[in-house]
Amino acid sequence: MVRVRPLVLLIALVVAVAACTNEGTTTTTSAGGATTTSSTLPGETTTTTAPPLDLTELPGTETLPQEVRDELIELVQLTQQVRELNFLEAPMISVVSDAELEARVREQFEEQVDDLPVDEALYELLGLLDESADLAALLTDLYGEQVAGFYDGETGELVVPITSDGFSEVQRATLVHELTHALTDQHFDFHTKFEAMFDEQRYDLASAYPALIQGDASLAEVLYLRTLSQEQLGEFFAEALQVGTDQLDAAPQFIQQSLIFPYDTGLTFVQELHSTDGWEAVNVAYETFVELPASTEQVITPDDYGRDLPQEVVMPEIDVPGYEVRENSVWGELGLRILFDEVLGEEATLAAADGWGGDSYTVWYDGENVVFVLVYEGDTATDEAEAEEAMLEFARNSVPDPAFVWVEVINDQLTFIASDVPSVGESIRDGLKS
Repeated sequence: MVRVRPLVLLIALVVAVAACTNEGTTTTTSAGGATTTSSTLPGETTTTTAPPLDLTELPGTETLPQEVRDELIELVQLTQQVRELNFLEAPMISVVSDAELEARVREQFEEQVDDLPVDEALYELLGLLDESADLAALLTDLYGEQVAGFYDGETGELVVPITSDGFSEVQRATLVHELTHALTDQHFDFHTKFEAMFDEQRYDLASAYPALIQGDASLAEVLYLRTLSQEQLGEFFAEALQVGTDQLDAAPQFIQQSLIFPYDTGLTFVQELHSTDGWEAVNVAYETFVELPASTEQVITPDDYGRDLPQEVVMPEIDVPGYEVRENSVWGELGLRILFDEVLGEEATLAAADGWGGDSYTVWYDGENVVFVLVYEGDTATDEAEAEEAMLEFARNSVPDPAFVWVEVINDQLTFIASDVPSVGESIRDGLKS
């Protein structure tokens, strides 16, 4: 998975190293990561034994100096130990120059830009993106700056940079993070599940699932960092402070929040799971996440996980002549938070989005203009009233003129309508009210 590493995330990891404890959990792992003994509660111990992986050959490293290959083998072993899982097969590792890494990231991103014109039109309609902005260029530059390495789920390949002096402390930590992705994908096939969510336009779930994936790898990285000496941590922190964030700092707020969410909120979510039953609780989540279904609400509020399931909200049948339906999905609590935060500020946003119960939205596009309709239900009548007030405030302050925007409870559903073409928006409103 493409991995962003803004400075705030590196600092957060260092803070987590100091704060993270495993009270009530002890582990012992053999040198090869073959045997793991876990105690989650006094008197409750489980032991899992699996054959150690033969690490004498790591595919893709044949041309590297032996000392670098030895370091990679060490990091694979450390990843198995902190994550308490063994690789089912040796991970494929490609160590490339910084320039090659950036080129590969750009290539991956450019293969997935088919829907960017629709996204760009929608974000402009909602006032999240300036009309002069080039979303494709913005995201390409952003990923090129922020990526420190990535796991390619299509090929099972780990792609990381290397300097002439070997791996730095940040690069070693990045390798543990990305190796955790390779390891958990071998066991839980998360890449296939995530691709299916995206193909099926289950977008709120597809926003929540990476929080599990990235939170898992971030916690493994935290536990790895806890094994370092004070000198090594000092080197890690000093290097982290040198990470460039110009493109991230210049990006619109909603993009920053979307990129950071799987890492910071995901880490908190996975730490909460881990505190209940160690890594086993995290392992189980890879299956139950899909079955629940889960939502960004449950990631934001871990106490809701498995209990506060999203309500199914049915979008009314709407025909928009001349337009094609491009998206039909769930906006989710994360989407509302990002939307409202542009106008309301953090405190009001939390109050307005916290009562999310469920929603459904549709995006229509005619090649130039876009229409957006969202129907929302809160957990309670009070929650719905707070959301309505927030939507009205957002509509007044964010959606640019001369676009049409309307917020009203129609047929007992809180409905938000926005359209580049006012006559189209008015027609939808009148049709829903008739």
